[in-house]
Amino acid sequence: MEPVDRHVAQARRTTATVLKLWSLPDTPAADAQLVVSELVSNAIIHGSGDVRLRLRHDDHELQIRVTDDSTAPARRRRASATDLDGRGLYLVGCLSLRWGVADGGRTTYAIIPILTEAPPRHRTMQSSTDPTC
Repeated sequence: MEPVDRHVAQARRTTATVLKLWSLPDTPAADAQLVVSELVSNAIIHGSGDVRLRLRHDDHELQIRVTDDSTAPARRRRASATDLDGRGLYLVGCLSLRWGVADGGRTTYAIIPILTEAPPRHRTMQSSTDPTC
């Protein structure tokens, strides 16, 4: 898809449709839509070239991969309380089992658990001063 803002909503809708066809539970599907939104937004704002979205799943997890032509890897930044943006990868980290970059920085991925009953989330961020999810 072309890197334009309207494609964020299109990617979110496409994700919702695909996950419904796959009969995934509501909670991981909602988490996946938010993660797709954040990763596609980042690719449009900070990446270059066309943006590609790939979804794959098995019985245990959903993999979301967003690729663009930039080799600069996605990096989480620390947003202040007054910043209006900069929390996207923090949210991705809270909603996923893990996230990272691949393909020489061109792809950002997130893994979301697929469970019929989600266990309580007790994740912490890397720094002890970061809030827990």
